[in-house]
Amino acid sequence: MMKYRKIACTALAAVMAICACACGSTDTSSSAQSGSDTVSSDSQTSSDNQDEDNTGVTPQSEFTFGQVAMGGGGFVSGVFSTSEEGLFYARTDVGGAYRYNSKAEKWESMSYDISEDDRGLLGIDGLAFGESDPNRVYLLAGTEYFSGGKTCLLISDDYGKTFTRTELTDMIKAHGNGMGRGNGERIAVDPKNSDIIYIGGRTGGMIKSTDGGKTFTSLDMGTKTTTANGNGICSILILPESGDENGCTTIYAAISRVKEDNLYKSTDGGATWTPVADAPKGLMVQRMKYDGNGRIYITYANTEGPWNNNRTSGGIRMLDTATDKMTDVSPAKKCFGDIVIDPENPDRMMACTENIYMPQPNGAYGDEFYVTTDGGKSWKCLNNVMTMSDGGIEWISTTSIHWCSSMCIDRYNPNRIMVVSGNGIFACDNIWDEKPEFCFFSKGIEETVPYDIISIPGGELVSVIGDYDGFVQSSAEEYGKVHSSVAGSMTSLAVAAKSDDVWVKCGGNETTPGFWYTLDAGATWQQARKSPLESGKIAYGGCVGVSADGKTFYWAPGNDTFIYYTTDNGDSWTKSQGGVGIKKITADSVNPDYVYASSSSAFFYSGDGGKTFSQNMTVSVFTSARPVAVPDKEGVLYFPALGLQYSTDHGKTFTRIDTLAACLAAGLGKGKTENSPYTIFIWGKPTNDDEIGLYWSEDEGASWKRVNDSAHQFGGPGNGYFVTGDMNVYGRVYMSTVGLGVIYGDLVQ
Repeated sequence: MMKYRKIACTALAAVMAICACACGSTDTSSSAQSGSDTVSSDSQTSSDNQDEDNTGVTPQSEFTFGQVAMGGGGFVSGVFSTSEEGLFYARTDVGGAYRYNSKAEKWESMSYDISEDDRGLLGIDGLAFGESDPNRVYLLAGTEYFSGGKTCLLISDDYGKTFTRTELTDMIKAHGNGMGRGNGERIAVDPKNSDIIYIGGRTGGMIKSTDGGKTFTSLDMGTKTTTANGNGICSILILPESGDENGCTTIYAAISRVKEDNLYKSTDGGATWTPVADAPKGLMVQRMKYDGNGRIYITYANTEGPWNNNRTSGGIRMLDTATDKMTDVSPAKKCFGDIVIDPENPDRMMACTENIYMPQPNGAYGDEFYVTTDGGKSWKCLNNVMTMSDGGIEWISTTSIHWCSSMCIDRYNPNRIMVVSGNGIFACDNIWDEKPEFCFFSKGIEETVPYDIISIPGGELVSVIGDYDGFVQSSAEEYGKVHSSVAGSMTSLAVAAKSDDVWVKCGGNETTPGFWYTLDAGATWQQARKSPLESGKIAYGGCVGVSADGKTFYWAPGNDTFIYYTTDNGDSWTKSQGGVGIKKITADSVNPDYVYASSSSAFFYSGDGGKTFSQNMTVSVFTSARPVAVPDKEGVLYFPALGLQYSTDHGKTFTRIDTLAACLAAGLGKGKTENSPYTIFIWGKPTNDDEIGLYWSEDEGASWKRVNDSAHQFGGPGNGYFVTGDMNVYGRVYMSTVGLGVIYGDLVQ
């Protein structure tokens, strides 16, 4: 798994209104109020109507939307059972939040509405909902390295169909992809009054709202809450039977630190706090669960997780809330992520480790699972008796259940539990049986970071992604096969235009050489035997290209500044002359001698098979964008630069398409008829008055129509920053995201 998906970006944060208001606290020094915007996530208005699909028709252009079916692929950092039968929520580190549609039997995104400027809000650092009104859902959203570090509380009263926002950036900071992102929850809703909310910041301490999240007041915990690991207040639990509807409740809050007090208690709704003296100071709280009988079970690890634990320190403690004394009920001296308690029999519990790599039934290595039926006096490890199945997603069969930071138990069926993993969610419907059966349960959750996708005319849909290499599939709706190389995170992909069984890709890291190729349409992959860099230094990442005839491969490694080419499948490499700082490579679709490249400041072309590159001095480039070669037309290409540029002479000269004010990414798709031109899809805008978004043209750029709307923004094109059409399905467009996988839109015909 990608340990820390930190991607550099341009901060584009919108400013929200801030005002002062205090509720239920003696400290009125700081508070925040939401702006007036309401946004839609295109989800259902109630769980009773969950058979509706999570797609919508935009009036501008009549497109519906979905996510390309790969099957999980990212870290689900929290999963939650509610008081409404069949209703579950989940949060992810970079891909927003999901709600389970029990009638459609799939998870549905609640985060389609996030704009490109606000893409950091796809990082969900906490999730909570009303106990008596689970339609009231709160998301603590923010990603440190996106959107200027903006932190917001997203508030919905309709199961996540629409949200209002309260910006909290000046009070606390969230980081959905930060270390400790599996801890929780750092947001808690009073069980007796869903308008009372407590939030713990990674910085900024504890804040409280008594008006449903519209305004917040800072609480003084009497101790420093900013921590060296950047995780701050990592878990909050409210005793449900304490207090009243006015909020004078008993609250426990954990601070992610060691060597000093790290668990605190308040009996007056957060006005005053005292440390729990019996809590271990050498371990960090992961999660806290209440058993309904005055006992809190707390999972511990030596660090915040989810991947940096030393695996031999941690455990589970039982806290008696009447005395605040703790009892060690650990199954083993290991890092534990979470625990669930049977609501019908609190002596029955299940616990999972976090980041412990032990054998699992399918031969992979992952976490361990323990059950107890006597309140923690004795435990049974399930790994040797449980079974695992892939839930119909073939590539999962060889992966493990790991990074198990969060679990939930179905309140209406205590035999059923769900557990998060670095690749999605697994469920078990017979957890108390002698041989529990775990099944991958992530249908609809497509939380990958895509870097490239290619629709081969008359052929397959091929992609490369972070963490899990890439996929080959016959259509966007059908699960495909993971690349047989299983080489980890990939950054670029290319297919030979006239020999489309030849594909190349790149990725790797400092220890893994990063170039792969296939000559049989992905049936087998080979790794280039040699690095193009001097002294045998490992080359990795960057971008690739392949000549139209499939005989020459091009690679601009991410840890170098030049283009290299090979005519012997990577047994030897030659450095091209010219072309510096290359970020994108595209070969001509007809003539194998021509190849094009771009950096963040220039466009280059070569007419001698990549031996030398010349810079086009007439086109101004301000950001790296991929050139788009028009199929079956030699020398014809589009290039996003100061709008969209068009060339018919191999990139030696360009003409600007004057119907666009901006174009940041472009791609081509199948025309309406055999005689129609290719459709053009862009991320940009036609005029200065239009909004940046997805647009398309069926007349080679003479006119444009909007594809998406404000409810379908998906955080913009994300890390891969690509937009392209399908070469086999008219009116279908694909777009990368920062964590929602590959979005596809279909024209309603």
